[in-house]
Amino acid sequence: MIHLHNITKTYPDKVLFDNLNLVIKKGSRVGLVGPNGSGKTTLLRMIIGEEEADHGSVRIDRKITLGYLPQEITSSSQKTILHEVLDEMPQIGLLEEQIEAFSDQLAAEPDNPELLKHLGALQAEFERLNGWTIESLAKRVLGGLGFNPEHMKTALDQFSGGWRMRVALAKLLFKQPDILLLDEPTNHLDLASLIWLENFLAEWGGALVLISHDRTFLDRTINQIFEIDHQSIQTFSGNFSSYVEEKKLQNEQQQAAYRNQQKMIVETERFIERFRYKESKARQVQSRVKALEKLERIGPPEGRQNRISVRVPQPGRSARIIAEFQNAAKSYESLEVFKNLDLVLERGQKIGLVGPNGAGKSTLLKMLAQVEPLSGGRLIWGEGVESAYFAQHQFEALPMDESIFNLISAENPKWTTTEVRNYLGSFLFSGESIEKQIKILSGGEISRLALAKMLATPSHLILLDEPTNHLDMPSRDVVQEAISSFSGTMVCISHDRHFLNAVTNSIIEVDAGNIRIFPGNYEYYLWKKSNAGSPNIISEENKSDPQVKALRVDYNKRKKQANRFKKIPILISECEIAMARLDEILRDPGVVTEYEKIQSAMRQKEVLEEEYLILLEELEALKEIFD
Repeated sequence: MIHLHNITKTYPDKVLFDNLNLVIKKGSRVGLVGPNGSGKTTLLRMIIGEEEADHGSVRIDRKITLGYLPQEITSSSQKTILHEVLDEMPQIGLLEEQIEAFSDQLAAEPDNPELLKHLGALQAEFERLNGWTIESLAKRVLGGLGFNPEHMKTALDQFSGGWRMRVALAKLLFKQPDILLLDEPTNHLDLASLIWLENFLAEWGGALVLISHDRTFLDRTINQIFEIDHQSIQTFSGNFSSYVEEKKLQNEQQQAAYRNQQKMIVETERFIERFRYKESKARQVQSRVKALEKLERIGPPEGRQNRISVRVPQPGRSARIIAEFQNAAKSYESLEVFKNLDLVLERGQKIGLVGPNGAGKSTLLKMLAQVEPLSGGRLIWGEGVESAYFAQHQFEALPMDESIFNLISAENPKWTTTEVRNYLGSFLFSGESIEKQIKILSGGEISRLALAKMLATPSHLILLDEPTNHLDMPSRDVVQEAISSFSGTMVCISHDRHFLNAVTNSIIEVDAGNIRIFPGNYEYYLWKKSNAGSPNIISEENKSDPQVKALRVDYNKRKKQANRFKKIPILISECEIAMARLDEILRDPGVVTEYEKIQSAMRQKEVLEEEYLILLEELEALKEIFD
């Protein structure tokens, strides 16, 4: 469908692609990954013709339609968003007008066979394009992305940039092109809309090329990974998790090969140095010198970029009760969000707030942050409790003319320059970059810096509203590591399910003014809902209930089994590779007389074969559970 041939793309400061060749086939569902600046967005823009390659060609099969969603949308319109979406299929409106005109003519000339034939053809085309249900489809797509019926009657220019991005996405999904090219489509979605989009794409039959930093979203929507690295692309079958495991295996194999070659080089160099001036060994020395000159050097595997080791200042021990809502209420004029709300936050809780769009998650967080006053009831704080709030638009409160270093240094005046540098380094700010002014940073860098500023001053309670939004994967890992190492209490809203699973130990579902508490991470919350149908309220009082404990034990057991089920194929592959290497040794004519080496290889192979059989049996047993 799409063929990129010998593509070269350079900028004054770097080469993005060098003789890149790539084919995107019909039905492909591709996740495009790589470091920031590696060329992911540029590649999509070259495919749609918004960027030119310096050399090479991009060929798209005839009659193939493309749909492209960029990271940012600036368009505006006074049309309602429903009409904005319907206008993506203008031929439907034109057909309706033609059908109406020919119907009027046919009413005047009922016996005209040509009019009847033409009207029949128009109606058949209208039906082929699903003209009768086109409006309901547009409403279904808009509804899935979070728009209610009143929103659909509202002009596009009345919405914020994030909601206009949703409209742009709705227009693409409604039009259903042959290939969707989506650049970070989840950035402006809440969790409910993200899951809807996930399910929509899972059922959709077209091809997909997706850039996303959401691991869970990638896992559930794609079956192939294109990794951009070193000006070329490497392809991997499977979802993102499979890619991570395959990369890990590749790095381990390269590390072993690199280590073995380095050992051989050192031994050879020692031989050369030892016998360099010995005439009887001159031939062997020269042979080894030439062998080293011709040797194709294996490089060390690239370590994880900017490996994370985040250490944030920890708060002192607080009271057991951090904060408590008693009979709290919140209303906006006639809109009642909460009534008779009772909630206790305890020391060490890491809470994720989930629920449908508009349910009150952000309002609850703002009530805790005391950004929104209560309409009734009380919010009682534990003695000496300090809190900090990270809003979605936190950057607006930062001093834009200040440098990164000075901002963090001011938060902890007692820190030495080295301590400030080390702290910033753990948040991926290092070297001369820490002298940059905040106003020249990217959106993701500002979000990361705002979180670093908040965590630099210890608080007993941190309140986070979408802390990973607009961050790439390394930055998300930093945030995850920082929150995981934080010993205080946290309440968080996030649509990143991988992040929620990693950092939470309790989920609060907010819906229609009510809350339900689930003592576990987001994965446990989903499991509990799917197994309990209509979930019971799990309060602080019944956390220790034997049935709840049994459910959690069962859940943890299933989770371990699922992780093992994913891991076993990798272990089997490693066994096969190791056995193949031993077979090569046993078949090597050069070791026929090396009895000890042969015996060692045979013993190792016996151990591997036994392990291999055990793994196969375990895999078969787990298949009965999960297949």
